[in-house]
Amino acid sequence: MANSADSSYTNLKELAVSHSQTRQESAAGQHVPESSSSDVSTRDSSVPNLSKLLRGRSREWEAIKAKPRPLQLLDLPVDILRLIVKEVTHTNDLTSLALTNSTLYYLTVPHIYARFDIVWPDDTVQPSDSKNVDALTYGLATLCLGSKFAQRTKWLRGSSLGNLKPSTRLADHQYAKYTRKFSLGNGPKEWTSEYMVTKESGKMLGTLVAIAVGKMVNLETFVWDMPTGVLSEVFMALASLQDHHAEGESKLEKVWVRWHDNSETPDAASSMSSPIQPPPAPPLTVPPLGSAMTPVGHPLPSDFHLSVPQPIKYSESNVEYPTFSVLPTLKSLTVLDIDELAYLDEMSVLIERSRSGLRELRVGISQKARMADFAQAWDSYALQQVDHNARWPGESQIGDRRLGGVLGVLVGRIYDIRRKSAKAREREPSEPVPEQSSAPQFNGVEEFGSTSQNGAPPSSTHPDAAVSNQTQQQKADSVARDQSNKGLHAVRIRLDGRLQLETLELERVPLSLQVCTRAIDWSVLTSLTVLDCMFVEHLWRTLKRQFHPTTPTHGSPPGTPTQYHLALKRIHTDKTSNTLISFIKDTLAPNSLEVLFLQDRRRTPLPIMKVDQIFKGAIRRHRLSLKKLLLDSSDESGEGRRWNSWVLSSEMVSYITSGRMPNLRELSAAFDYKDWHPFLQRLPNIPQLRSLHISHLLEHIGGSFEPKELALQLVDIITLRPEVQLCYVGIGSKCFEILETSDVGLGGNHHGNGAIVIDMDDDNEDDGSEADEETEDDEDDEDANDDNTNVSPTDAGDDFTDVSDDAESETGSLQEGDVVGSAARLRLREILFYDDKVAIFKARHGRL
Repeated sequence: MANSADSSYTNLKELAVSHSQTRQESAAGQHVPESSSSDVSTRDSSVPNLSKLLRGRSREWEAIKAKPRPLQLLDLPVDILRLIVKEVTHTNDLTSLALTNSTLYYLTVPHIYARFDIVWPDDTVQPSDSKNVDALTYGLATLCLGSKFAQRTKWLRGSSLGNLKPSTRLADHQYAKYTRKFSLGNGPKEWTSEYMVTKESGKMLGTLVAIAVGKMVNLETFVWDMPTGVLSEVFMALASLQDHHAEGESKLEKVWVRWHDNSETPDAASSMSSPIQPPPAPPLTVPPLGSAMTPVGHPLPSDFHLSVPQPIKYSESNVEYPTFSVLPTLKSLTVLDIDELAYLDEMSVLIERSRSGLRELRVGISQKARMADFAQAWDSYALQQVDHNARWPGESQIGDRRLGGVLGVLVGRIYDIRRKSAKAREREPSEPVPEQSSAPQFNGVEEFGSTSQNGAPPSSTHPDAAVSNQTQQQKADSVARDQSNKGLHAVRIRLDGRLQLETLELERVPLSLQVCTRAIDWSVLTSLTVLDCMFVEHLWRTLKRQFHPTTPTHGSPPGTPTQYHLALKRIHTDKTSNTLISFIKDTLAPNSLEVLFLQDRRRTPLPIMKVDQIFKGAIRRHRLSLKKLLLDSSDESGEGRRWNSWVLSSEMVSYITSGRMPNLRELSAAFDYKDWHPFLQRLPNIPQLRSLHISHLLEHIGGSFEPKELALQLVDIITLRPEVQLCYVGIGSKCFEILETSDVGLGGNHHGNGAIVIDMDDDNEDDGSEADEETEDDEDDEDANDDNTNVSPTDAGDDFTDVSDDAESETGSLQEGDVVGSAARLRLREILFYDDKVAIFKARHGRL
């Protein structure tokens, strides 16, 4: 369906091949055929009652009952049909309904175009030489132009010339108004490089997206994960969405942008037409090794003099403007691969605007810019966080070195890292005390500036600060700006705001401890991801000291519980240490951690932590609440045998499969082959496990192993114990999906007794690119069902006893012939890793 706007999991070079749905399980873990009569008795209580829906519509219902022929689907009221269509989630099924009837067409169109998802194929797929237009271009054309069929039909009937009244059934559909999510995924560089913003094709793509986004009045999520660059026109289109609503509040809640590499020089073909060429990259400044760290950052020498850069023209800038500074209030902001300070300055404006509603913040610095001046956390009284007097980032005159580094810039308009020093006050006795001064007057219509001022003291390197205002007006604009900024600092009040974040994810961001602990409300933070960040050890130590649990005081009533002050439920880090394990053990409440992704990617021969220390200090303490667990000690390259340091021991495998972790749904770890078959035998004790990733297998009997054979062994267990809900299996670099279908008479595999037949699907063309388009809804349902999971801990003897009893009962039922229906077939199909669907698959990469 190349011309459909909802191109979820679509190959941009070839049309995706539809496939069978992933097998679905009932609440008890048993598969119920569609024809089973038990559906009526097990109907979900959330399904609305038919009598309530028809209340007040007796006239319509009487007209339906008066028809002589039997009631058909299209005879139902439109409200009932709308609820039926809402339950259809796959694009192919929705398209079939739309082509059936005009009524169904109008009901399904809002669901078809609700999501525009472009997911590139894996880098192992060879690019196609076909000259066909890809799904991205087709989809954008549909969103920009609307229904071509309706337009041509109206023209042929003469309605466009006013000769005939246009038909309401041929209304010109603007499909973009139904889009709630727009997403461009990342893909192989050989393919995405065609859409670089420095090339003509990238400019045309950005223009098409800007036109389409401007019509998406109901847009809630915008994702641009393709590292090609985003035109400022796209941000202006996102900002214009609030103009379509009476109160000026758009429905946009989430923005995700991955920036491109500005240091890459465009090829000769595109450079001739590109008027803006990026300047050479500045030299990287690495903080000296062994230098002392303050809670703010790297201290600069006392004789450090800040060089004031001159403002640049917009034509000389190598970044797009405006970007984030014009966006409306958001709930989720993600900006990755940042390599320019200008992006941080504009993000600070958006964060100030969204300070009361921002709940998710993800920030990642580019690998090439991680040691740049703007990316380091600095500490000096000569530095500032942001330049409030600059109308756009190019006018900033405070340099690249910022107080508090990246985090200091982001919160620079809501939190001041420090007050004025005592020396600065003595140096300026005529200035009023900041706490006693009134708020200054600001221009509320500035393009880039904010209504708040930085807390850094004025620099002592400006000798002309005492010049009168009359003399200052005769000088250049830059000197006047300095004097104006000087006066504003004299009357400002200190900012002491906090972000009420629930999710914080940082990648290659040097941490400023004062910003982390003072500008973020840790009592509401539930998810924390810190990947390849400097000073993360200091963060764990500081959090443990600051949020140490409060034990009951002497004289408290018996049974008074210990009070814990953190609400963390998810932790992901790639530097596992004793400090982290001690923080998890001593600071978090027992059985409160739900997601634990621990990796160790240090460039050392062996990890610092041993796997048994992790198991005893973190996993056992949160065994009842853990839902997703990942343990990986391999290095960044994935080569070598560093991973075998965290291979699960026999005792750990026995503990995980004993039933003591009743909510575990996703597991990723390295196994020893001697524990593989015991794991298979005890797999029925964890029937709630949905996803399994075996990153490595130690000491296989044959040296090398075939992932498909191991996956088939898992299917054998599911065949014998169908209550096991395992669906996705990743072994090494291969990923498989276990499908369940009910087919009759296929290849002579039909059995009247209802036996389960294993069918191996070797079709490599079917990569599972359209598995489940309602991924987020499914994950929410799965998390909700976790609370209803009741699995009591059992020992090894009880495990094997239960298996034998169930086997006997199933055998007896088959002999009696009580099972009816067609044979249930299990298909094992090799697919791509569903990084967006399965959390452990995405976390294995160790990056945002």
